[in-house]
Amino acid sequence: MSVEGAGPAQGTETATTGTADTETVVPEGRGDVRGISDLTYRIITPYLSHRHVHRGVLVVLIALTAVCLVATLVRLSPLPLLPVPLFVAGWFTLRKVRATTDDDRRLLFWSSLTLAAIFVGFWALSRVSSWMH
Repeated sequence: MSVEGAGPAQGTETATTGTADTETVVPEGRGDVRGISDLTYRIITPYLSHRHVHRGVLVVLIALTAVCLVATLVRLSPLPLLPVPLFVAGWFTLRKVRATTDDDRRLLFWSSLTLAAIFVGFWALSRVSSWMH
């Protein structure tokens, strides 16, 4: 945030009149963002509802599920299938994100659950791979 008229304040030797020095705040970028909730509603939420983000998350979920299926076939063990229910839960929550259009709180809630399901599933995939090694 920048301030117009920044310089010496009232009462210094360069001030010539007795009027109050008013400074005008000029917003930069996407507007005057004040606090984390304002940041969430003005900047993060529009990106979460974008269709390219949904498509990218769907590609990630499909790729991670395919890795689990290929690992099951290669290792001849059902153990690599453990993260698949988490990826299915991520897919379900992604569908809820797509269906949420007007409520920002629900969008943020379902997006957080989608991200958590992907992270925990990826972590479970790495743990299973270390057990199989």
